[in-house]
Amino acid sequence: MPIEGRSETVKQFNEIKYPIVKPYLPDLSRYQSSVADIFSRNYLTNNGPLVQRLEQRLCKHFGVEHLLLVANGTLALQIAYAALNIEGKVLTTAFSFAATASSLCWQNITPEFVDIDEKTFNLNVDNISLEQAQTASAILPVHVFGNPCEVLKIADFAKKHQLKVVYDAAHAFATKRSGQSVLHHGDASTLSLHATKMFHCVEGGAIIFKDKVAYSKAKQLINFGFDGDNNPEYVGINAKMSEFHAAMGLSVLDDIDMVMAQRKSLVSQYTKNLSSVAQVSFQQWHDQSECVGAYMPILLENEQQVLTMIQRLHSHGIQTRRYFYPSLSQIEIYGKNGVTPISDNIAKKILCLPLYTNIAICDVDVICDHVKAVLTL
Repeated sequence: MPIEGRSETVKQFNEIKYPIVKPYLPDLSRYQSSVADIFSRNYLTNNGPLVQRLEQRLCKHFGVEHLLLVANGTLALQIAYAALNIEGKVLTTAFSFAATASSLCWQNITPEFVDIDEKTFNLNVDNISLEQAQTASAILPVHVFGNPCEVLKIADFAKKHQLKVVYDAAHAFATKRSGQSVLHHGDASTLSLHATKMFHCVEGGAIIFKDKVAYSKAKQLINFGFDGDNNPEYVGINAKMSEFHAAMGLSVLDDIDMVMAQRKSLVSQYTKNLSSVAQVSFQQWHDQSECVGAYMPILLENEQQVLTMIQRLHSHGIQTRRYFYPSLSQIEIYGKNGVTPISDNIAKKILCLPLYTNIAICDVDVICDHVKAVLTL
């Protein structure tokens, strides 16, 4: 007997011609070769050779020293807080994915939501009150859609108020500032390596630490808090990445230059097609940074346009997503701390269009034609 609701779900999936995202898959034989090596070693997890190799390659790719792979991006955030002894209240953006706030709450840390810049969509430290700064232990900004935050301004603010800085860099694998990976900034930066991301390990995450002491502590925390004698020195957790996930990461990393170039070309085509449409505007990138192709958000004039767009595009097999709606500051379970009118307004008007490596330029043209058609009704 079929599972209730399964056939309807499959039907809906098959009706989608252009999904919002489609994971990039490397050459199968290359991945199978790595899997065959795992089978021959019979070493599946616990900081295996493929995990170590991937960490080394990513350190070289980003030009960083202290990178730790973990099981997923949410755990990366939680481990970063624990390694840096962050507690109490943390100042963070209301315009982000649920994990930004839920990772704090899960650690019994209170998120205090700060409003964003209306052009970049990133946390704006000018919106932090003196009282907020004096009662917080850290700032958790997000490089929204890969757009780099004002890292120097945030660093100055944090230093002035003695706050730690952890960047949720889930979208920022390819983001650079002044020619250097944005992951160099903050006391820690975390990546999501989920299947939907530009670079992925199917499931995975990474933490980049500025300080070796925090990095060493985090290495223990992801392995139950054990010290070198397998005695728990800290209250830890199991957050280790497996060899199979690292094998996928290594295979995808071989193709990452092609993936990044393709996604940037797709964003360029979207922008070219829609820039002349009066009802459409775009996120502005900070400090003359270049869009990295992590997502394809468009900003419409009002929420009704968004709702109509979702319905009409869906009828043509085009999937969209309201990243990020509603503002996290409006969600009861996250405490509703903070006043964020800019985030609340943008969250109602933003919509992400399909973007993935193997969508064709001509498909982007088709999607844009449908977007234009909806707005000219």
